[in-house]
Amino acid sequence: MEYRYYDRARKAFDCDGMLEDLKNADDESIVVFHVCAHNPTGCDPTKEEWQRILDVVKSKGHFSAFDSAYQGFASGDLERDAYSLRLFSSQTNRICLFQSFAKNFGLYGERAGCVTFLTDTADEAAKCQSRIKQVARPMYSNPPIHGARIVDHILGDAELTASWH
Repeated sequence: MEYRYYDRARKAFDCDGMLEDLKNADDESIVVFHVCAHNPTGCDPTKEEWQRILDVVKSKGHFSAFDSAYQGFASGDLERDAYSLRLFSSQTNRICLFQSFAKNFGLYGERAGCVTFLTDTADEAAKCQSRIKQVARPMYSNPPIHGARIVDHILGDAELTASWH
């Protein structure tokens, strides 16, 4: 679904416009959000605005798909930049996360990233995994591995990630 996001006249996030559009959308719409560092505006909702957005999403039964490509770049703090995702995941299981490591790991062109679904049950998780495999298999039989190995090595090393915790 489409929704208003940026008020060019005020050069600011248009929370009222977004909330109105989310309320007027069909129930159970799929809504794509940026976790932080909204592209292309750079304007992110405040914590209070994220809560208002979540309240509407829950009341309408919308499915939230989060795009995370700039975590750590908005505020310089990985935890702070993950606020919206953590807020939503604490109150709903209707979430998908598309996470790219190209920018925050300097892996441009490596296609390193992941897709994650938060589900209510193991059965629902299995269905999501089955569908993802149906989409991925026809695209490639052997996905790029170099970038993924770099990300795995860094995130799996407590010494390398100590400053992130």
